[in-house]
Amino acid sequence: MDIELLRDLAQHQAWADEQHWKVLHENPRLLEDAEIRKRLNHMVTACEMLQTLARGEAPSVAGRKDRESMEELRTAMANAQDGLVKTIGSAVLEGLIALPRGPKGPFKAPAGVLLLQALLHNQHHRGQNAARMRALGVEPPMTDFVVWYAAERAGN
Repeated sequence: MDIELLRDLAQHQAWADEQHWKVLHENPRLLEDAEIRKRLNHMVTACEMLQTLARGEAPSVAGRKDRESMEELRTAMANAQDGLVKTIGSAVLEGLIALPRGPKGPFKAPAGVLLLQALLHNQHHRGQNAARMRALGVEPPMTDFVVWYAAERAGN
């Protein structure tokens, strides 16, 4: 697993999430949408769980609950993103992690694959939120990786 690519993808994710939060705050009815709220909570929980697994720790499911306010949710998402960046920098990316279930039962996956899953998983749900924004009459932000690369990484 390429650590630099994971870092770039994590930076892109933080930027793309921020673009979405700007649109959410500019359009209060989006903040009240149950579908968007549920998906954002799911994104945070999945990111936390995957990075916990990638560190070789057992994720705790006890006491997990949806964040009540959007500000609490935004903070939780930022914290999960910070944790993801730290985990990318500290995890043994090729270290195998035992997982209890998969398409054919228990299996092992490298920690780097779990971190990549955290990034791709959130990208997928960010796209669903963009589609929901459009369905509610709001133009979603352009958050393609190449746009981030041109604007942020390449310094244009």
